[in-house]
This record gives sequence, C-alpha cells and structure tokens, in this order.
Amino acid sequence: MSRKSSVLPVVVVLAGLALAGCEHPDGMALVTAGATATARTTPQPDVEPTTAGTAATSSDAAPSSSVTTTSETPPATTTTTTTTTTVEPPRQAQVPAPPPAPAAPTRTEVELAEAKVVELTNGERAANGCPALAADGRLAAAARAHSADMAAQNYFDHVSKDGRSFVDRVKAAGYPSPGAENIAAGQRTAEAVLKGWMDSPGHRANILNCKLKTLGVGMARGGSYGIYWTQNFGW
Repeated sequence: MSRKSSVLPVVVVLAGLALAGCEHPDGMALVTAGATATARTTPQPDVEPTTAGTAATSSDAAPSSSVTTTSETPPATTTTTTTTTTVEPPRQAQVPAPPPAPAAPTRTEVELAEAKVVELTNGERAANGCPALAADGRLAAAARAHSADMAAQNYFDHVSKDGRSFVDRVKAAGYPSPGAENIAAGQRTAEAVLKGWMDSPGHRANILNCKLKTLGVGMARGGSYGIYWTQNFGW
C-alpha cells in the first residue's frame, strides 16, 4: 500500500464471521455541711421559804439554789457552694462540606464491549513486549461511525460506500496520523473478536505493532452479520 489514501483490504470469511485488516504507515457540684447543738439543764431544787418577822442567825447558811446550765452554742449551719466552671474550647471555623462528587455515568453495553476490546488488545501487546495503546476519543469516534455505517448499509469493507478509506475517516474525526484499521463482523463478544483478529496474521500484525501509540474501538449492531467491529490505530 502506498502512502496515499489507497488501501488494499484483505477480507477473510470463516463460518459466518468476517475479518479484514488494513495498515497506514504514518504514525458542674453542690456540698452542704451541718452541725448539731446540745443543751443540758440541771433541775433547780425546791427552796425553803423564809419565815416572815423572825430573825434567825445561823452559822449554816441555807443552801442556795443554783442552776447550772451547760450550753454548747450550735454553730451556724453553713452551706458551701462549689461552682465548677467549664471552659469550652474555642470553636473552629466551620468549613462547608464539599459537594458530593457526581455519580459516574453508567456505560452502555456497547461502551463496555468497546472498552473490553481495548483492554484485551493491550493485554496481548503486553504479553508480546509492546507498550500499551492509549485510548483516543477521536479514533473511537471514527471506529464507531464506520461500524454503524456498515451495519446500517449492510456491507463489510474498509472502504465506505461513499468511497472514503479509513485514513479519510480518521482524519475527518480530527486525528492527524492514522496508523491501521482492523474490522470484523459476526463475533458476539469482545473476547471472540479479539481471538479472531489474533488468529489472522494481518490483524495480529496491526495489534502487535509496537510503534503504534493509540487506539479507538467501535461496535454497532445491525446488518446481515448482526454485529460489526472496528479498530482504528494511530501513530
């Protein structure tokens, strides 16, 4: 194949499955205390009355009455109040919580299948000493568009019905350096399509080209094969 946009596709059809490959060279507390008081009184004895008008002298003086009072003055009841002061720690400035991260969009069945092909392709490259291919959105857009076109118009080819090659389609998607393209039809899973490509020398050569740097994968349903796959590689 020359460096122009001409492409020489190779198509292999086996048991209802199709494969084709093509390559392009560019690359707080409270306490209370209480006290008790006790008073004791000695009873006073009867005092004999003195006879009025009689003078009597006696050396024995009549016993005088006495009252003895023992008093323990009760101390005043006291109440002690203990106040515990709690010092609150300084309040930190409240920082508003960040808004919750938006939920990741749920990928469709097609997107999951395409991502699986990229994963499996890089697995084969790693097993054979090649660096991983970076997924590129532009290549993926071109690959999806071609698979959808083949499904809608019921054809299987590297060249579109309008005459464009994969080089034209990849550049139109905004990727400047197309490298190669693999297409397939009829395989129901990512594992099946990658196995088919790896079992075909031309497609295997594209997958294991260590100089290629990027990859986009597209899958579409429809057409006579029911499902179409495209791999677009870039330098």
